Amino acid sequence: MNLAPAAKVRRTLLQHKRPGLDRTEPRAPRAGNLTEIITHDTDLSSMPLLMPLLAQLSRDDRWFAWVAPPALLPKTLLTDAGIDLGKVILLQPDSTHSVFDLARRALGAGTCHAVISWPGYLSEFELKALEQAAACGDSHGILIRGREQA
Repeated sequence: MNLAPAAKVRRTLLQHKRPGLDRTEPRAPRAGNLTEIITHDTDLSSMPLLMPLLAQLSRDDRWFAWVAPPALLPKTLLTDAGIDLGKVILLQPDSTHSVFDLARRALGAGTCHAVISWPGYLSEFELKALEQAAACGDSHGILIRGREQA
């Protein structure tokens, strides 16, 4: 994938608000838009039904963030599925940012229309926090987890 350096992307994605979106003004409450996909494994190449959805999500004007995918995916697999790699930001956790934290911040920033993450197990508190962040940022969150992590 043709991606910017992680530190710069993380700073840009997580610190800037979407133009025209003033967080000081109260907003009508929205339902968080979070979808969980439970699979027998988390390999995207084994989920052919998901690829058209990801391609559709990559066509929005805002970024499409992928947080901690289980492996680097072949460019050809993604482009053949119609995914616009120019709109995809890859975020990887590090010692100061967990998968949950990156997903929550990307959802809430308003700069991503969709955030797909592979978070592993999440508590009820963490799920609620992701739903709230999705509502705040007007974003779609997709969580891909294996059965043992659900």
